Amino acid sequence: MKRTFLAVVPDAQTCIAIDRWCALCWPLLQRRVAVQNYHVTLAFLGDTTDKQLQMIDEHLDVRGCAAFKLTLDDLGYWPDSAVLWLAPKLACAEISALAQVAMRVANRAGLRVSRRNYQPHLTLARKAQSVPSAPLMGPDFQCIVESVQLYQSILDRDGVRYRELRSWPLADPAA
Repeated sequence: MKRTFLAVVPDAQTCIAIDRWCALCWPLLQRRVAVQNYHVTLAFLGDTTDKQLQMIDEHLDVRGCAAFKLTLDDLGYWPDSAVLWLAPKLACAEISALAQVAMRVANRAGLRVSRRNYQPHLTLARKAQSVPSAPLMGPDFQCIVESVQLYQSILDRDGVRYRELRSWPLADPAA
C-alpha cells in the first residue's frame, strides 16, 4: 500500500518566490512546509494498492483539460487543523474541474475521497502554534498549471517527502 494523492504543482520559480515571501513575513514560523513539497491537492487518495494505482493510471483522462493560470492571492488559517494556507481569492473553474476528474477516477478505483466542498489551497505551515500576524505585503502569486501529478507521501525520520509516481500533461491552450 502507498499513501497517495493527486495534485497540481506550481513551477519551481513560483514555489521559491512563495517560500521567500513566507520566510520574510514570518521568520519564526515553525512547522513550515518544505518548498519542494508545495502543491495544491486535487484529491487525497489515502492508502492505495498497486491495482488501484494502475486503475488511476489507466483511467485518469485530462486530455480535455487545458493548461491554465492559477492565482494564489488569498491567505488563511484553519484553527481546527492549525494550517496556514494560500488559495485563489476568486473561484478557479479549471482547478475545480480537475478536482472533479480526480474524484471520479478515485471512486472508479474503489477509493473514497472526501466529498466536502473542494477548497484548493497550498499549505504553508502545519500545526502552527497560533495564528500568524498579518503580512506587511499580501500574497500575489501566479503560475501556469501544465500537468497533474500523482504523488506518494512518504514519512521518514526527516519528515514528509513526496515522490512523483506519474504525471499527465494538460492540453496546450493555444492548440
